[in-house]
Amino acid sequence: MNLRTASALGAALSMFAALAPAQEKKLSCDDRGGSRPNRVCEMRELKAALAGKLTVDAAPNGGIRVAAWDRNEILVRAKVEAWGDSQSEARDRLAEVRIETGGASVKADGPRSGVMGRWGGQKWSVSYEVFTPRKIDLELKSVNGGINVADVRGNISFETVNGGISLAGVNGTVKGETVNGGVNVDLAGTRWEGTGLQVETVNGGVTLAVPASFQADVHAETVNGGLSSDFEGAVYEGRRRPRKMDLKVGGGGPAVKVETVNGGVKIRRKA
Repeated sequence: MNLRTASALGAALSMFAALAPAQEKKLSCDDRGGSRPNRVCEMRELKAALAGKLTVDAAPNGGIRVAAWDRNEILVRAKVEAWGDSQSEARDRLAEVRIETGGASVKADGPRSGVMGRWGGQKWSVSYEVFTPRKIDLELKSVNGGINVADVRGNISFETVNGGISLAGVNGTVKGETVNGGVNVDLAGTRWEGTGLQVETVNGGVTLAVPASFQADVHAETVNGGLSSDFEGAVYEGRRRPRKMDLKVGGGGPAVKVETVNGGVKIRRKA
C-alpha cells in the first residue's frame, strides 16, 4: 500500500468514525421517560416513502431525532408508549396506536379519552428516530418533545413548545423554534452551504459551536441573558435590552442567527 492510498484510507476511516455515532440506533424502551403509572412500551420499525421532503409530526407528546445515513431509503423507528389504570388497559391502548407513513409523512393516531387526568386526555405517546439520506427537506413538529437533527442538508423547518433543540452538521436553509428549551447548534465544515440558519427559543440558553475555519455572518440576540464569544472581533450592541452581537467568522458568509429571550448565548470556537 503506497502512502497516498494509506492517507486516503485513513481519511475515509476517520470520516466514517465521525459519522458512525449519528447513524447508531439510540431510541429504545429502556429509557423509562418519567413516572407514568402502568406504563407499557414497544419499538416499531417501518419504511417511509423516499421523496424530496419528509414531514414528521410527533404532536402532542413525543420527541424527534433525524440522522442522515448512507442508504437511499428512510427508516422510521417509533417508540410507542401507553399508560392507564392497569397494565391490561395500557396494553389495549398501546395496540390501538397506529403509525401512518403515507404521502412522505409520519404521524401517529390512537385512542382519545374524554377524561382529563394527571397525564392529560391522550394516554399514549410516540417518539421518533428517523434515518434519511443526507440531502432531504424536513418539516418537524411537536408540542411536548425535543428535536434533534444531525448531518442533513436541505430546507429544514421545525417547531416545538416544550423541548430542546439540537442541530449538528446540518446545512441548507434551516429555521425553527421552541418555547421552553435550550438550543445547541454544532456547525461542521468550512462554510454554510445554503441560505442560512435561524433558531429561536424563549426560555433557554443557546450554544453555537463554530469551527475556527468556518465562514459565516453570525448574529446572536437575547433579552435577559449574557452574550459571549470565543472569537475576536465580535461587535456588541445595546447595554439596554435586547442585547445583540454580530460576528464575521472567516471573513463572513451566509447568515447564522440564534436568538433567545430568557437565557444567555455562547459562541464557542471549535478547533
